[in-house]
Amino acid sequence: MLKFIIVALLTIPPAVAGKDVVQAEHERLVDEMENLVARQIWGGVERKYKEMQKLEIELSQEDHLHGAYAARELGDMAAVYERLKRASQLEPTKEVIDWLWEIDSNYGHVELLTVPNRSTDLAIEEMPFDTSQRKAVEVAVSAASHDGTFTGLIPKGSYTFAGQTFMIEPGVSVRIEVSPRVRRQGVIEPVIIYRDTPGSGIVEP
Repeated sequence: MLKFIIVALLTIPPAVAGKDVVQAEHERLVDEMENLVARQIWGGVERKYKEMQKLEIELSQEDHLHGAYAARELGDMAAVYERLKRASQLEPTKEVIDWLWEIDSNYGHVELLTVPNRSTDLAIEEMPFDTSQRKAVEVAVSAASHDGTFTGLIPKGSYTFAGQTFMIEPGVSVRIEVSPRVRRQGVIEPVIIYRDTPGSGIVEP
């Protein structure tokens, strides 16, 4: 009997065996992620989602939605938007569509850069009341304070970066570079690029 089992295992194509192993690993990660979601340990949920992505298999709508929840709690709205888009492609539920619409209506894309990279102040004129929006601002401020760079989605409003004031509006991407080269050219003006939505490809104005 044992000899028969061994022979049977040896006859399983490597591709099939490998696929089964990957699927089993995905199921293990799903179980761990759901446990972390129930306990609201969002840093752990984020790690499990990224581990799932490395498996290079198609994730479920729920996987992407859990990943979006984690990114929201960590203040990464660009990741939230991308994961929601993936979830909507699999199952465009009302929750997902409404959430995408909310981001489209309240966030703009920004690329901030200091050359050379250095700690820089980023401030918003009026901090939003919404918890998710506040977290997005705080993450951007922390990144600028760390090395003077940030790329992502932040709430609409008036901001100041390294002494330069700029506006964030929904559906618009703003790029600001603060460097000796740019300063020699005079007043630093934000580069504005119009987009269909905060997470979409660039569209000519």
